[in-house]
Amino acid sequence: MSAEDPLAVINDHIRRHGDAPSAAAKGGPEWLALESNPAVFNAFGAHIGVPAGWEFVDVLGLDEALLDLVPQPVAALILLFPCTRGIYDARRAQDKELLVGRGVAEESLFFLRQVADFGNACGTIGCLHALSNSLHILNMVEGAALVNFVHAQSGATPEERGEALLTADALKAPSDAAAVHAAAQTVCPARDGRPLDHHFVAFVQTPGGRFVELDGTKRCPIDHGPTSPENFLSDAASVVLRQFVAAEPDLHGFAVMALARTEGDGAG
Repeated sequence: MSAEDPLAVINDHIRRHGDAPSAAAKGGPEWLALESNPAVFNAFGAHIGVPAGWEFVDVLGLDEALLDLVPQPVAALILLFPCTRGIYDARRAQDKELLVGRGVAEESLFFLRQVADFGNACGTIGCLHALSNSLHILNMVEGAALVNFVHAQSGATPEERGEALLTADALKAPSDAAAVHAAAQTVCPARDGRPLDHHFVAFVQTPGGRFVELDGTKRCPIDHGPTSPENFLSDAASVVLRQFVAAEPDLHGFAVMALARTEGDGAG
């Protein structure tokens, strides 16, 4: 673990200040952690504007046969990965590339910084990154909580968006409700609980046809190359295997969910 990695810094911050959440000084307690469970993410999404017919579903594996079981089309992907030495080493190497401009996404995307005051809220941020950068696919209605937040923060910096999210009650209340949803299979960690050893990241297909990674603890959105609606899921599997699983090939702490069209026109 590198103390310079923002993800490590956030975990260290929670470890040191978990019994005195600094988010309270900014309008409320830290956000509760979301379990990597489609039902939990769907409960959150349904309350902030995800239209009927689109749902998060489990991706049971990254080989072709299991990818074929995922309904189509897929708008976005969310990966849960373990925070290990190998992962931190891979993040450090990637950051050196980003620092000189290699892999930096060029399109204008809705990217927000994960600040330490969130606590264990990386699941919420991963979900928001997936949804807010798929509005061109989902066709959310005007007035939805997420659409309102995106519009209000359209001219803000990633840091300003992260700070604004801290006190965005229209998003926090449904997120916390989803965290304790009856479908959750594990006990929801306390707001002042120990740092979790996993982290969420989102992958989206941009209006310009690029495959982009969004992680609020990284320097910027990351462009992994061209994609298309037909190839998005297989492209995602390739990136996850190459950029994440390869760093810890002997671990089983990875989980993947897809935001898929499960009803209506275009559902596979």
